[in-house]
Parts: sequence; structure tokens; C-alpha cells
Amino acid sequence: MIETLPDLPPIPSRFGFAFSADGRWATCLRSAQDSVVLERWDLTWPRPCLRTLDDARLPGGDETDDRIVDRRSGALPLNDGRVLVVRPAVDDRGEPAGHGTLVAAEATPAGLRITRSWAVPRMLAGFLLAAPGQAQTAVLVVVEDERHSRIWRISPSSPVLEPLLRIPGVLSGGVWADEGRTLALDHDGAGHRTEGILVDLRERAWRPFWSVSDTSSDRIAAYSPRSGVLAVTTTTPGAQQRGAPQIGLRLPGGGPVRFPEILNRSAAYRTPLTFDAAGEHLLVREIAGATARLAVYATESDRITPVPGPAGMLWAPAHWAGDGRIHVRFSAPHQPPTLATARHPARTGWDMAAHPSDGAAAWRHAELVELSGPAGPIEAIVYGGPGWRGRPRLVLALHGGPLSAWHYEFEPLFQYLAAAGVSVVAPNYRGSTGYGDEHLRPVLGDWGGPDLDDVLHLGQAIAHGRDTALPRPVVLGASYGGFLALLAACRVPALWSGCVALAPFTSASGLHRTAAAIVRDRVSRLGLSAVRDEQDARRDVLRACEALTAPLLVAHGVRDEVIPVEQSRALRRRLLELGRTEGVDFDYLETADDHNGVVQAWSPVLRQAVVRFCLTAERTLALDNERR
Repeated sequence: MIETLPDLPPIPSRFGFAFSADGRWATCLRSAQDSVVLERWDLTWPRPCLRTLDDARLPGGDETDDRIVDRRSGALPLNDGRVLVVRPAVDDRGEPAGHGTLVAAEATPAGLRITRSWAVPRMLAGFLLAAPGQAQTAVLVVVEDERHSRIWRISPSSPVLEPLLRIPGVLSGGVWADEGRTLALDHDGAGHRTEGILVDLRERAWRPFWSVSDTSSDRIAAYSPRSGVLAVTTTTPGAQQRGAPQIGLRLPGGGPVRFPEILNRSAAYRTPLTFDAAGEHLLVREIAGATARLAVYATESDRITPVPGPAGMLWAPAHWAGDGRIHVRFSAPHQPPTLATARHPARTGWDMAAHPSDGAAAWRHAELVELSGPAGPIEAIVYGGPGWRGRPRLVLALHGGPLSAWHYEFEPLFQYLAAAGVSVVAPNYRGSTGYGDEHLRPVLGDWGGPDLDDVLHLGQAIAHGRDTALPRPVVLGASYGGFLALLAACRVPALWSGCVALAPFTSASGLHRTAAAIVRDRVSRLGLSAVRDEQDARRDVLRACEALTAPLLVAHGVRDEVIPVEQSRALRRRLLELGRTEGVDFDYLETADDHNGVVQAWSPVLRQAVVRFCLTAERTLALDNERR
């Protein structure tokens, strides 16, 4: 029996937000299925005005490679209204292929018009930065490979880019320390640790600037040229609290960085975003559990003030305009990513409102609930309304990580499942960020330990709370969550009516052997490269999958740059060796996507396959039991 899938409009996604230096404009990329377009926000109006800019085409390009924007592109609005767009060129394996492309374009009534284009030699990734001030120096920071980055100066009047300097390592971030000469960047060098550096574009030289220790991750977060105050973060163990980076300030005149107690003692995970125009107030994002809010820290009075707003998730970048308004990316379960604006009217407190831009669709709402876990309460995001436990079909969704979390934001796959009548429970079990040190640390060095205990406890509690005539839950996970979902389905097979694993790995040691260097480094830093053999046997899906009885769907992208597709291929081979029949006992799907494409189920084919599986898994299980 083929289930009828929900007829939803194309699921939108906005990403790559950027602001012009003067705060008048914002740009982002918007995707819906295979279509990607550039959007520009006019922020001079009391309510930001959004316009979609039809994509111009590159001269001389073919039909498949002549568009300005795709999912890999980055855009930056300039003060004069023009837009710079950069797009790397990569092959099917995600490696640099030929040159990237940078264009300058202007908005016309008909859409975008290219005014100039440049070829960018060897470009794995890149991002654009434009300095404040009248001259507005613009640069392109290019990551050439895992070992080198290069900075180019952009001159609209020149037909070629000006190479400034090549720096060993990978560059990210980007904060201007003046109006165009000095740039502060985050630098990942040997050992993949991060430190802050200063780049003098005039002298074409760079030097380390913010580094605490050889084991910390130290970043430059924000700088105010007017006041001279610098905001930095560090994850050094001596400064780290509750799994969150410590926020430090360096005041004018030099001297040591100080770490204000009031800014760092909160249980919330705080991240500095930007300063106001005067440099007297620092905007920070606070993550407490699955939700986020803004707060304003006054550097002189050492006071922090929360900014109330709708429940949801906030993300960098943010811009604090000269008129006092703050613009930041916002999303909620029923609200696709958009801009939100916070204001501080005279004689009243702060207020914030999101700007809905996809009002035609009635997206499903979700609620935050507290579930009982074996070591304490577990917060979960639940789709399905008050009667979610009694829905005919229910999915327990496991997030990636391990140090990650579900956030109270728009999740396209959950929207499709909810529209099909499936309840979704997305718990933040132990190891999830945003809940303090005691909740996070048990999973460090113990993948598939306390977090798996929480998953099994929740699965059993949910199953026991449902009518015995209803199907058992389906366990669904992506990336690290796919590893957990497979372990859960192997550890207690009778608990589940199905298992979905998107871009999973089969063991920590196996991932360490096969992944790229940056992933191996992460696994090593979490203490998992030397897992004991007897312990690994219970946490190796290839050894445990003989116990698997529930129907299984495994999907992986052939361009996965994080977890090699060979991890899922090895699982497929092992299941066939055990006598399982593909298409009956399990389904295996490879797509042309990268890691994020599979984890977020961007492909309509993959998304439909997941929803259909969750709707029919219990019938497949019943038929399989009859056959046996």
C-alpha cells in the first residue's frame, strides 16, 4: 500500500545572511527544492522590506553553470546598494575544480545586472568582507585547501583581483579593527586549534593576536572602532563554564583581557554578536535549552539586560544600526528563517518582533515539553499537539553531534512528518548543549553511553504510555544521531517499529580510521580514538546489527565530506552477509548530496522516502514477522 504524502508548498530555507557596513541593506540566499535565489532586505523602512532579485546569468556560461547563486554561494551587500556574490567551483567530491567566480551586480527593476566579474584561482570556499567608512574597502577571503588561505582586494574599477597575502591555515570570522587597513580573523592552523590574528592589509603582513593556550579555541568576536573595545572568546578549560566559551573584553589602551563575572556566570550559553554604534553596549545571544534570546551588556556599568522576544532560535550575524534597531536572523518551528528586529523605545524596555515572509503556508506548531529521564529531566520539542502520545505513528528523532542539540526552530523534515499525521518527539538527551556542564559532560569520551541510555529510557516510556494497539515508535537519527538510532535499534530491537539512519557512522573507531583529518582530530580530542575493544563491540553497529529486527532505512550522500559514504556501504554489505534482503528487510539510498544535504533531507526524493517509511514501517514489520 502506497501512502499519500502531504501536499505541502516547497519548503523554504534562508541562509547566508549578511549586512552592509552601514546597516542599510541585508542579503540572504533562499532555497526551495532545487531553486536558489538572492534576496535583499531594505532596512531603512520601519518594517524591513524584502525583495527577491531574479538571478542574472554569467556571460559565456552553459545552462547548468551560468547562474550567479547556488547553495555554495556567498553574498554581501555594499553601502551603495550593489551586491557582491562569490561562488566556488568544486567537483563531485567537493574538491576545488578550476576557478571560482566573483561578481558585482546591481539591482534593477528587472532583477540583477552584472556590472563586473572576476575569476578566483583555486577556491574551496570563501567569504566577503566590506569595511566601514566612505571608501569601503572590500576583500575576499579564500580558503584554497586545508593548508592555505588567501586574501584578495576587490576594486570595482579593476578587471582583476589584487592578491594581498597568502596565510598558512584556514581563515574564518572577520572583524574590522578600523575603516579598511586592519582585519581581525580566526585562524585554524596546525592541530586544527583556533586563534585570533590581525592582518595589516597595507603592509601585507599578519601576526597572532589572541591566543590563550595550545589546547584552547580562541576567537575574535566583535570590535568597536569608535570605543576601541574588543570582544573575544576562549574555551580554555580554566576559563570554560558549563560547556560554553568564556567571553572576554579588552578595553582601550591595551592591558589584559578581563572576563566580566556577570557576563559569564549565567547557566545560559552566551555568544557575543556585535557592539552598538558607540561601542558602549555588547549584544550577546543566550541559549538556554532549546531556545535563544538576546541580551545587552553595558560595558561601563557592568550590567546585562535581557531583550524579550518570541520563542525561537537566533543566529549570527546581527547588526546594531545607528538608530538603535537590532536586526538578527530568527526562526521558530512554525516560522522559516527570517529577520527579526529589536527596538528600545524611549522610556520603555526592549521589544523584538520577527518579520514573517512565508505567510502563505500554515506551518505546524510545536511545543516544548519536559520528559523524565534516567538521570533527570529531558527537554524535548514535540509536534502533534496535546494528544501526541496517542497519534497512530510516532517518531523519536535524535540530533547529530555528539555535542549539539535540537533547537526550537523551523525543521523541514519535521514539518512533512507532522503534516502526514506523525507525532515527532525531538529530545535533548545527555550530551546536548545548552543545559549546563552536568548534562553535557557525561558523553565526552563515552559515545553511545549515557545518551543511548536516555534514548532507550524515552523510547520505553513513550511506548508504555501508548495504547498497545498502536505501532511502536520509529527511531530516526542523522549523523551522530544516526549512529545512536542504529545502536538503539540493535540494543532493544522489540522497542521499535522502524529505524531511519541518515548519514550515520558505524563506530567511533571506524569513523576515526576513515574520516578526513579535521573529523579525526575532533574524534581524538573527544577521547574516542582508543576505545577499548570489549567496549567497542557493544558500540559497533557492524558487530551489533545481527540483532536488528525492525525495518531499516539508511541514506547517505556520495559527496559527504564529514562521514564517508563507505560507513553506510559497509553496513549494507554486512546486512547482506547476514542474509538480509535489500528492499524487504532494509532499504538503502545513496544521493548526490553532501553531509548537510542528507542530514537536513534537502532532496524531495529523500524527504518523501523518509516520510513514507515512517508511515509504513509497522506494516513492513508485520509482514516480515509473518514471513519468518
